[in-house]
Amino acid sequence: MKDEIYTPDVCQNCGRPLANADGELCPACRAMEAAKAQYLKKEHIARPRRRRVNRTTRGMLITVCVLAAVFLGLCTAATVLYEAHRPDAFLSALDTALAAGDVRTVKGMLAGDDLAVSDEGAAALCRAFADEARRAALYDQLAAQVIDPAASGGFPALRLVKTPVFFGYGDYTVSVRSVQLLLHSPARNLLLSLDGIPRPGEQIAEGILYRNLFPGLYTCTVTGVTAAGQSVSSGEVELALFSDAAPSLFDGALPIAAVTVSGCVNDEAVITVDGFAVAEKAVNGTVSLPEIAIGSTIGMQYTAPWGAVTTATAHFADAANPALAFSDFVTQGGVPSAEELNSLLSVCYATRFDALNQRDAALLGGCTDAYREALTPDITSDAHEGTLYLMGTAECNPAAIKSTTVDGAPYISCYVKCAYEQVDRETNEQTEHVSYAVCRFTWADGWKLNDLADSSEEAFNAASADALP
Repeated sequence: MKDEIYTPDVCQNCGRPLANADGELCPACRAMEAAKAQYLKKEHIARPRRRRVNRTTRGMLITVCVLAAVFLGLCTAATVLYEAHRPDAFLSALDTALAAGDVRTVKGMLAGDDLAVSDEGAAALCRAFADEARRAALYDQLAAQVIDPAASGGFPALRLVKTPVFFGYGDYTVSVRSVQLLLHSPARNLLLSLDGIPRPGEQIAEGILYRNLFPGLYTCTVTGVTAAGQSVSSGEVELALFSDAAPSLFDGALPIAAVTVSGCVNDEAVITVDGFAVAEKAVNGTVSLPEIAIGSTIGMQYTAPWGAVTTATAHFADAANPALAFSDFVTQGGVPSAEELNSLLSVCYATRFDALNQRDAALLGGCTDAYREALTPDITSDAHEGTLYLMGTAECNPAAIKSTTVDGAPYISCYVKCAYEQVDRETNEQTEHVSYAVCRFTWADGWKLNDLADSSEEAFNAASADALP
C-alpha cells in the first residue's frame, strides 16, 4: 500500500538487522545483557538484604515527627508568651514607674473598679509609693495575689487582676477601688481640702463622710470654727488612704483641746476666750471649756455687786497641759467716791444721834445688824438721858480712802470728821463738839457701816491710808 512504512527487524540496542525477526536483540547484545544480569544477581546475593518497613510503622514514625514538631512549636510559643506575660515583669515595671513618679505609665497599668482612673489619681499613688518601704509592701502584696487572688495586704483598695489571653497566660493590671474618709472633729463649719482642692462631704452622725476618693497620699488641710467662735486651721497634713472597707478616720488635726481653768473668783464671772464671751460658767471656781484653740487666752471678769471689777487670765499653750489656773488678778472700781461716802456717813451719824436721843437702837440706819447690836447697850443706857444730840456735818478725808478684801468680803475704810452739838436738857446749855473716827464699811446689799473706832485730828489731817484697817 502507498502509505505503509516498512521497518526492517533490527536490534533494539545496537540497531543491527536481526536474523530472526521475532527477537528484539542481536546475539551480541543478548549476550551482554545476560552477563549483566548475572553480575547483578551475584552482587544482590553478596550484600545484606534491606528490611522493608511496613505501613503501620511508617505511619507511627510520621506521627511522632509531627508531634515533635508540634511540641517544639508549643514550647517556642510558651516561651514567647511567658516572656510577654510574666507577672514578675509587670510588677517590676510597676515598681519602677512608681519609684520614678511616672504618672503616665502608672495610669496605663491601672483599671478602675468603681471609679475612673485619672492623672490626679495616678499622681496620688506615685506620691504614696515614693517611699521605698511602702513600695516593697505593695510588691509583696501583689506578688502574693499572683498565686492567690484573695491574698490580702496593707493596701486593700489595690488588687492584682489577671485577664486571660491564651493557654493560661494573661495580661495583668492593678484594679483600683474607691476609698472613703470620715472627718470627725468637735469644731464646726468644717472644710476639707485635698491637695488644695476643697472636697464636698456628707454630714452624718459620726462626722463628715467623703466618698469616691482615689487611693493614694494626699496633702490635707482642714479649717473650722471652735465652740468659742475661733477660726482654726490644721495646716498641711499628709493622709494615706487605702482602705476600701470602713472609712479612714481623721480628727482634722485641728490645734484644739478641752481645758479646765481653776481659780475663778465667782461662779457668775464672765469667761472669755480671746476676748469673746462664752456660755460656760465656773462651778466651784473651776470652768471647763470643751474645745478651744491652742494659743488662746482665757479671761475671767467678775463684776461685784458693789461695782468692783476683778479680772484674771490664763494662757493655753500646750495640749499636753490642759489644766490651767487664772492668774494676774486685777480689781478695779467698786470704791465709793468721797461724796458717796459723805452721804453714807451723814445717814449713819444722824440716825445714831437720833437713836441716842430716843434711846432706841432700832432707829440706827446705814449699819450692819452686827454693828447695831454692838451699839444697843450704849444707846439704851441712862448715860445719855440728860443730853440732846444735834447733828451737824460728817465728812471723810478724800485723800485717805482704802479698799480691802477680807475672806472674799469687801471693805472700805476712811477717816471721818463729825461736827455736832450737845444740849443739856435741864439747862439748855449748848456745847459744840468735833469727833474724829475711822469708819469701815462692808457690802450687804449696799455699803453698810461695819464698825467705828475713835481717832484723832492729827491722823485725819495726815491722811495716811496705810494706817487704815
